[in-house]
Amino acid sequence: MTLTSSGQISMGDIRTELGDSGSISLKEASDGTIATINTANASADRPDGSAPHAMTEFYSYNHNAAAANASFGTWSDTTIRFIGLQPGGNIVTHALTTNAMTDASGLMSVTNTVNSGTAKGSLRIALGAGSDPGVNSSNTVFDSKMKTLNGNYVFNSITFSGSVTCNARFCFLPHSNVTESVSRTITFANNNTSNTDVTCTTSVQNFGGFCVHEAVPVNCKDYYKHISELKVGDKVMSYNFETNSVEEVEILKIEKPEHTDLITYIFEDGEDITYTHSNISTFNRGLSITKDHPIYKEDGTMVCLDPVKARELYGLEAQEIQKGDRIRFMDSIKTIDKYLLSPDKTETYTILTKNKNFYAGGVLVHSEIEE
Repeated sequence: MTLTSSGQISMGDIRTELGDSGSISLKEASDGTIATINTANASADRPDGSAPHAMTEFYSYNHNAAAANASFGTWSDTTIRFIGLQPGGNIVTHALTTNAMTDASGLMSVTNTVNSGTAKGSLRIALGAGSDPGVNSSNTVFDSKMKTLNGNYVFNSITFSGSVTCNARFCFLPHSNVTESVSRTITFANNNTSNTDVTCTTSVQNFGGFCVHEAVPVNCKDYYKHISELKVGDKVMSYNFETNSVEEVEILKIEKPEHTDLITYIFEDGEDITYTHSNISTFNRGLSITKDHPIYKEDGTMVCLDPVKARELYGLEAQEIQKGDRIRFMDSIKTIDKYLLSPDKTETYTILTKNKNFYAGGVLVHSEIEE
């Protein structure tokens, strides 16, 4: 049975509800001495165990109440990607990911399962119940709310209750000298329910590009778009060397080959790009491109790591790229700092425009294809 929610209530009613007989005190009934208080009841429908004790604390109390299982909603980002990192790099923090839960109760545990690759770096997560766990000035999640995902972790200081939004921020610290390309499934568990809707990709040095790595965003007017969102006829940003101006032009052709001869250029003062399409959120650093695919210097000449192959395959005249080369971005000029090689086969893309170039990740690149 369930005790009344208002009006008269007696010690006999409380004793019967607790499954006891004989005389009892209100203190013994309230603090669990007679029977452990069933916390499946809402906090307002059970005694708190602390003095002063009151009989009204037993209003609506049901000693046999069964706990409702938690229900997860839809994550704002179901795929988290850290792309373009390098061994020994600093920790990076991803955008906030949220999930509106119902019937949440108690602590949240989080685990991860490696689906492919060998994890070397440190993947971390911070949780907030109803609020953003936040980042500090060093771009790392506050240590008190962050755990490293190399086991089963329960966030002991963060309690979930009822209808509440779970706020999650992922961080990744690359290994000091080892590369990786890893896919993980993240499992959240609360109140007898598990959720495995979030995957996380960590790619350190081993990823590809231009043609362009499919994770590198394409520059459109005032925003980025993922290649999966673009089709022939859509407009992207390009450079017109006849008018010496950046302009918005139509896509004439898109190709999506696989490549293995990939390289990532890292620029001095390069900006990290975090962007989202559908439920996929990507952290992108540097520019990933095939070694023979030219990009443009400040003076309009082209450079790449393999100019011989660029000439043989595409008839493009390019110089060998050098550290310190000043590269043309859409809104600035940035200097090549270093490059990273990758042996992995990767999905890539390239886009043909009337100017035979387009911007991706902010960098002006040659289309490398013809109609």
